[in-house]
Amino acid sequence: MQYPRLTRPALALALMAAMAGAHAEGLYVGGALGAPQYSNTINGYGSGDGGGRGVATKLYGGYQLTPNFAIEGNAFHLGRSTTTGDGSARIYGVGVDGVASLPVAQGWSLQGSVGVAEARLTTPTARDTSPALKAGVGVQYDLNSAMALRVGYDRYHFTNAFDSKPNVGATFVGLKLNY
Repeated sequence: MQYPRLTRPALALALMAAMAGAHAEGLYVGGALGAPQYSNTINGYGSGDGGGRGVATKLYGGYQLTPNFAIEGNAFHLGRSTTTGDGSARIYGVGVDGVASLPVAQGWSLQGSVGVAEARLTTPTARDTSPALKAGVGVQYDLNSAMALRVGYDRYHFTNAFDSKPNVGATFVGLKLNY
């Protein structure tokens, strides 16, 4: 499995933040699994019909600056988009987001995020890297002061992947751990 050069350092940083989190208020880590949705073909691979295969994954860590705003770093894999018989496109990357929360009921909050990412896009014939603009929406339910469930949708708009601008999304369900 190939990862962009920044993925391993980002994961190491997230793990260090998790270990240091017991001494710092506001730190959190989490992980999520999801379903990828490829709206475009990638270098001619995939159907581009909004479908995707495999499991999308996301690991993240962040710091809650205020009760309603956090900065979050993440590493992600957006599953794959497959064309019958001739291979698939895969996307791995890292990103940073600003995350806003709006409490709506006891334990429930709406979330929105805006950020940037850098990803490696891989097909059977080539590899490319591209920056991306990212936006997300979701809902969080606090199970207790240390754990929360998150459900959300992230959308990536790659700005220069194989001389095109593909859009890829993923619906995620995950767990957030506060320190």
